[in-house]
Amino acid sequence: MSTKEYSNGEVTIVWKPEKCIHAGLCVKTLPQVYNPKERPWVKPENASSEELIVQVAACPSGALSLKQKHKTMIKIEREEDRRKGRFVIYENDKFAGEMTYVWAGKSKFIIDHTGVEENYSGRGMGKQMVMAAVEYARDNNLKILPLCPFAKKVFDTYKEIDDVRA
Repeated sequence: MSTKEYSNGEVTIVWKPEKCIHAGLCVKTLPQVYNPKERPWVKPENASSEELIVQVAACPSGALSLKQKHKTMIKIEREEDRRKGRFVIYENDKFAGEMTYVWAGKSKFIIDHTGVEENYSGRGMGKQMVMAAVEYARDNNLKILPLCPFAKKVFDTYKEIDDVRA
């Protein structure tokens, strides 16, 4: 899979064209950064690193990801037993939040809670966990029922992920 990288010196946006569903959210959210009619089409220097981090977290396909030059590192892990599980997000190996789910049969799971620690709120971490669940569902031909109000809001906002909604 080919990738392209665009950097503002602090944050590097990694684009995987094969994963891109061309939802246009990047262009709508930060038009000063993303302009498909120009070359290069991504100009990360036209936004703050914080704006880029939040916007990339909203990418519904996972085609956009980040490499960060400074000390912040975000990691999402999935933990599960046979009936329930969770996606856990860490910043610099410190717990930042979790999104829990329960299985409803073999091909569907229900997101029942999303929570981010107070000192990490407003940084797109909840959305990153929902998108990690969407990617997991797509990779495994699963459906998601978003009962958690936050997860439901993400699904209602980003229609491009309806393909995994139960």
